[in-house]
Amino acid sequence: MGSRYGATGARGTVKYIEARVSKETALRFFTRRRLRNAYGLLRSRRRLLPSGREIPYIERVWMPFYIVTLRVVSHRGPGEVTVSVEGYSGSFAIFQMHEDLVEGALTEEWFPPRMSEEEAVRVGREQLLQTILRRRGQQEKPVVEETLGIDVIYYPFWVYYFERRPGVLDIALQDALTAERGGNRNRAGLLDAFVCHSKIKEDRAQ
Repeated sequence: MGSRYGATGARGTVKYIEARVSKETALRFFTRRRLRNAYGLLRSRRRLLPSGREIPYIERVWMPFYIVTLRVVSHRGPGEVTVSVEGYSGSFAIFQMHEDLVEGALTEEWFPPRMSEEEAVRVGREQLLQTILRRRGQQEKPVVEETLGIDVIYYPFWVYYFERRPGVLDIALQDALTAERGGNRNRAGLLDAFVCHSKIKEDRAQ
């Protein structure tokens, strides 16, 4: 694919989490025995992606995540909590990877967030509040107050394109940092990013 539409920082750089899973390791993950029968059928016939690449095919892509820092007050006093909100599906997590962040230019496919900063803050606050409310054994639960900061980072995933059945393309996902299988929301977010990416290309071609 190769064309990138993400907003960049100084000198074309972005903040991102470095990948730790190699392409070879990812290929082994995707071709495990539980998938081998389905993928094995593909090697006997030549199918092409819209980009012209033959499937099955693997590539690494970088998804945008908003990093939102919120002020939280409890009986222990004020504090800060940082959460991540994926820029397409809105998937939420407590963010604890500050030390893993680096800055540089990405040479592989990466996508700008579709979600606005305001929406990301709203999702982050709501999901953090729900996380707090689910905790047990607290007489006084923390209160989420103002937003202290927001940024965008990029997170790596390996994507495997295959033909699930004749004429029907599908993808499988692996987290390129933890080597875990990508969740349904990660997959939905990536598919949304592909759709938005295609629309941008069409609009620029007109």
